[in-house]
Amino acid sequence: MSFSIDKECEIYNYSLSIGCCIRCSLRLSGVRSPSHYENPVHSPVTLGYTNSSVSEVKNNYPCIACLGILDDETLTAAIEKIAAEVNNQEYDCDVFTCALTIPIAVQLRERSLQINLSRKFEFSKEAAAGFKRTVPQIKEVWKWIVLPEVEKLIDKTGVPISATCPFVIDVFLAYSQDEDECKALLKMCGNTFKKRLQQKKKYSDGVFSRKSVETAMINTLENQFVEHYPCPPSHPSSQTFINEVTCAHSSFFVGGRYNKYSRELSQTPWFICGQKKMETSVQELLCDPIVKFVKADSMKFLSSGREDVDVRTLHSGRPFAVELLNPRITKLSEAILQDLTQKINTSTELVHIVGNLQSISRDKLKTLKEGEDTKTKTYRALCLCRSQPLPTLDVLNEIRDLEVIQKTPVRVLHRRPLATRLRTIHAMKASWISSKETINLQCRDQDSNKNPLVEVEDELLEKSNDLATNLFILDLTTQAGTYVKEFVHGDFGRTKPSICEILQIEVDIVALDVTSINLNWP
Repeated sequence: MSFSIDKECEIYNYSLSIGCCIRCSLRLSGVRSPSHYENPVHSPVTLGYTNSSVSEVKNNYPCIACLGILDDETLTAAIEKIAAEVNNQEYDCDVFTCALTIPIAVQLRERSLQINLSRKFEFSKEAAAGFKRTVPQIKEVWKWIVLPEVEKLIDKTGVPISATCPFVIDVFLAYSQDEDECKALLKMCGNTFKKRLQQKKKYSDGVFSRKSVETAMINTLENQFVEHYPCPPSHPSSQTFINEVTCAHSSFFVGGRYNKYSRELSQTPWFICGQKKMETSVQELLCDPIVKFVKADSMKFLSSGREDVDVRTLHSGRPFAVELLNPRITKLSEAILQDLTQKINTSTELVHIVGNLQSISRDKLKTLKEGEDTKTKTYRALCLCRSQPLPTLDVLNEIRDLEVIQKTPVRVLHRRPLATRLRTIHAMKASWISSKETINLQCRDQDSNKNPLVEVEDELLEKSNDLATNLFILDLTTQAGTYVKEFVHGDFGRTKPSICEILQIEVDIVALDVTSINLNWP
């Protein structure tokens, strides 16, 4: 709905007279062109509201509508603070969106002015509803003025808050009398807010949350509102101020596959009773250089399953992804990712990235998560028979799709719930070894003939008895989630059947490697 020019002029001049700033007086007159708010001193002449330019009235109090939010000094301070915050943190994103949080008391004052103007100018019910729809919101006008100036200072393009934008600037404005003004709601809608007042733990966001006040405004009748809140609003003794400006970029993901070559390395930092048990971890070796490079606040390490501390992951490697929270650097070309991969691989011999790191979309993470339950995995285990006579291994080689029932292993029962799981061993291949020289559980480096961890395998073999006759290698393909160690030794009968049970002899596992995780990733 639009008013006649005479009516707009009346509303404008009345709004000024009761203590509104020029910009709010233009708002309440229904002016919706952003250009009129850039230079409000001359806009009233252009619009025909007055015959001569007026100066902004400098009162001892801020605007009764916006509480000074649309004041030139407040706007300039916001523009400068936003630009400083963004430029200091060096975000490389080309676009941004800006979210403004204003004092809750503004909602009460807007309602008060709508009622006051409707009564003053005798709006019909239809006209009052149209007036409410026509008047631009304070946030809207603020963005019309601020965002173009911010764009110039940070060299980025602003997009609407409704658009999907990875980089968000949050501006929080505060008002010292905010809660005092909201106390009028206790009289208007006592039951709603008294309950919140009594249950402070439940309503930790405050007695007068934005959502609760919005709901109260909808449910409060006009006469009830006027009875407990002044119309027009009273002159505020202080104005809003910039409480905080924060910047945040949505999570960015990189991923790939890693090989773990050590039998003394946990996947994630390992703490017991607050004490770190190992110097480092797969997560730290892979993720710390990435986090440092992209200047992220923090990260989350995601992987397709996990290996035990004493289990290696070889060949094609284990799929993983890193969620980088609030990264500053997000433009990662293939060359940059390749260089980052090389730096990580040359920094340690314990873990290597297979291939190169890649940028990963959030949607593709579903593949990583779903793979935990649907993928198959292949292992190579070095097993030891502890009694004589030695059995034939042919029975193992003939098994296909063996269903195994496994209770939660004793070794992890302290941190996982007791449950019974049905798993499938798809295929096995077992063979005796004649000497320790034939053992090669470590794939050789493609760029070198060296096998840096073969000594570790020698140490394991030296701890075993009757090496030449009691050891065998077991290659097996299993359903994801199978406890392979327990499948070998039976875990005191908690896994059935087990290799021990099938061979009818005591069998233990000396070493275990993951040789393949069959998942299309990345």
